[in-house]
Formats: sequence, C-alpha cells, structure tokens
Amino acid sequence: MRVTIYWVTKDENLRKRIRERFDIDNYTSINGETYAEIKDEDVELLRETEKRGFIQLRFKPQ
Repeated sequence: MRVTIYWVTKDENLRKRIRERFDIDNYTSINGETYAEIKDEDVELLRETEKRGFIQLRFKPQ
C-alpha cells in the first residue's frame, strides 16, 4: 500500500525505529512527510502507530 506518512513525533530515535520496522526511506520532505510503500501485512501495525500519535497517515495521489 502506498501512503504518505506525516511525522508527528520529533523524537529522532523513535522515527529511526519506525523507519527500520516498516522499511521506510530516511527522506523527509520540507512538509515533514515521507512517501512509503507498506507491506499489506504491516498496515494494521502501522495504523496502531498512528493511533498512538507518532504519525499521521495521509492517502495522496502520487
């Protein structure tokens, strides 16, 4: 699934752990967003990360 992740957390250590877990690129745009391809089996866990307030998922056409 292709998503845009907006980083709510400013904690770089936490961002690094999320990036490693979901295999997300290290790039972040000037708007604080990262485009990512998430595996279908990881979508539910990524949504839990969103519920905890670390990220926001945005579904934008790319």
